[in-house]
Amino acid sequence: MITSNELLSRLQHPEDGFTDRKLETVARGDIRRTVVAFANSVPEGRTAILFIGVADDGAIKGCSNTDGKQKLVRQVCEQDCYPPIQAATEIIATPAGSMLAVIIGPSSDRPHFAGRAYVRKGSESVIASPQIFDELVHSRNSRVAAILRHKNDVVSVRSIGRRLGDARPVSNSSYSEYAECRIEECNPHFVRLYNISSRDYYCEPTDHVQVLRDEHRHRTMLVIRP
Repeated sequence: MITSNELLSRLQHPEDGFTDRKLETVARGDIRRTVVAFANSVPEGRTAILFIGVADDGAIKGCSNTDGKQKLVRQVCEQDCYPPIQAATEIIATPAGSMLAVIIGPSSDRPHFAGRAYVRKGSESVIASPQIFDELVHSRNSRVAAILRHKNDVVSVRSIGRRLGDARPVSNSSYSEYAECRIEECNPHFVRLYNISSRDYYCEPTDHVQVLRDEHRHRTMLVIRP
């Protein structure tokens, strides 16, 4: 955890990509934009700091209600940002007045957005669940997007050179296995399938999956190769 002396040292440095200063009158929206930008940008081994109660030139102007500002920052990070942002706060007392330091480290949940993501469910707009949110992000990958278009659909699956769900290749390089599966999940790392006949679940590396068309059965086919 960064110390008070380290915070004061950072305060003396010019603003950079990981240091920002705002007066006590900073708007909720400005706090939201800053913490989201920090959480999306700060690299491993670094911390980003937002000082509240400080002018742009580093002069401490003071914050008369640091407890209230702490509560506001917590609300912004937990309620206004998605996924929620982990932030620590510290009140620093100086002869010129008290100020609030908002400390943000590297985030494993990025990208973060300044608000919730919504999707349609029937006739309603509802907040996207964490799983749906992840799928929205992953859908930027063209292969993932092509597979996710058929999520919950039954598709033809052809595994060539190895058995479904088994990473080890078989001795017969011409080996081929067929199954009818429902697509349960897909991200840049794996595709999760449910065999509707055997009731088994399989996870296959996404990079090993090719999306084709089963013309005989008039549906999508996934071809899996080692």
